[in-house]
Order: sequence, then C-alpha cells, then structure tokens
Amino acid sequence: MGRRIHQAREQVGLSQAELADKIGCTQSALSNYELGKRRIHLANLEQIAYILKKPLSYFIGPTAYSYSQDQALLLEDPRLREILFQAADLPAGDKERVLEYIKWRKSIILSEIITTAEVWERSTFL
Repeated sequence: MGRRIHQAREQVGLSQAELADKIGCTQSALSNYELGKRRIHLANLEQIAYILKKPLSYFIGPTAYSYSQDQALLLEDPRLREILFQAADLPAGDKERVLEYIKWRKSIILSEIITTAEVWERSTFL
C-alpha cells in the first residue's frame, strides 16, 4: 500500500510534505505510511485517494498485494538484487536500454529452448 501511495503521489507531482499538509499529518508520518512502517487510518487513505485522484481499490486492491509479493520474491535472489542495485543509478534512457536487452536476451534463450525441445521430439532416441 505504501508503495502505491508513493507512486500515485509522484504521478501527480506532489512532495511528501505537500501531500502530508493536504491530509493533515506530518511529512514524517506520510513517509512512514509509504515505507510501510506505520498503519494508515482508512479516513486518511480515503483523503489520499481523493487528492491523488485514484480509487480506493488502487491502494488496497489485489494489485498492491501482488506487487509487494513480487517485490519480496525478487529481492530474495542475490543476482536479481545485484541487477537492481546496479541499474538504480543509471539514467532513465539507459535503464530502458538495459530492460530492452534483458527482454531480447530472454527471447533468444526461450527460442533456443523451444528449438531444442522440437529436435528432441523428432529424435529417434525417444
């Protein structure tokens, strides 16, 4: 939920201090909501949803839950963690190029796997 608040806040161009002021809390409290260190009251979440022009379900729906699960799974793998940390400092354009390279490389690998499986299926060894 906190990550969703953070994303939506940035999408509309508000700082933590600005959003905190609009909902009547401190910037520190909002930071803790975004980091998941503090639970948010439903009334505050409703205010945030209204200000950020998002439905309440955006923050509490299954998408928010699955995102946090996916994030946790990614961070368990040390190689994926290293990729994320290395890419974090890159300019946006370079991040996009790295992502495109990963997608391209994955398509090559999947193509090789499919080709190998087809060869095995036609093989007389089976």
